[in-house]
Amino acid sequence: MIKKLILLGVTIIMGIVLVLNGCSAQANETDPNLIGWIDGINQPQGEKSGQISVNSPDNNTSDKFMITVTDKTQIYTRINSEKDQKVGFNDFNAGQKVEVWFSGPVMESYPAQVSAGKILITEEPASQTMPPLNDGVKSILVEVTCDEFASTPHITKEIEITFPGSLVVSLCSNPSTGFEWEEVNIGDESLIYQTEHNYVSPEASGIVGAAGKDVWSFNSASSGQSTLTFKYSRPWDGGEKSEWTLTLNVEVK
Repeated sequence: MIKKLILLGVTIIMGIVLVLNGCSAQANETDPNLIGWIDGINQPQGEKSGQISVNSPDNNTSDKFMITVTDKTQIYTRINSEKDQKVGFNDFNAGQKVEVWFSGPVMESYPAQVSAGKILITEEPASQTMPPLNDGVKSILVEVTCDEFASTPHITKEIEITFPGSLVVSLCSNPSTGFEWEEVNIGDESLIYQTEHNYVSPEASGIVGAAGKDVWSFNSASSGQSTLTFKYSRPWDGGEKSEWTLTLNVEVK
């Protein structure tokens, strides 16, 4: 009788273990909530986590997400490995393709805002779409869309780049409105300096007066802190000044 009870107990325990393993495997196989490409990284000074901006053109909820990455977010990469390898926030780069599992509800805003429970890096940036690099070192991309400026006309961001390193800034611009971006005010050019500035016209859409982008490239020159100030104005006398502004507090490490 005792042997039968022991066997019954072992059988029940094994059954529970199998069920739990099956549930765990099923949970790990759930599809990601979001698949897209990183187009911006924001890591506050002294923090190990931060936010990444993810562009997802085919997503039904929004084409742009601001993903909050906390110390509880699991970050993995599948690049150059058969198994997912655990990595950290500093392994994010603009242009990477990522899969994101949400840990909470999506806030109805633009860009949509949500916290991540898990992020998997699946592809490195394609060479033809990568931001310019400084001798192959890490480049940081900051992009602000027209909708973001319409919602928040005056934006300040904390940015950290390496030395040597580079920074690419892409801002919505529409010359047909009479507004244009003024010359960038660089707080300390001994720390960071501009290398290029171009206007990128909108893709052929057939829409007259569609917005494009102004894109600047900067290289770091030495370690320290500096500020980049961008102002969107109508240049003539009496024209509106600083309709939009972006202030980047840059720390070069």
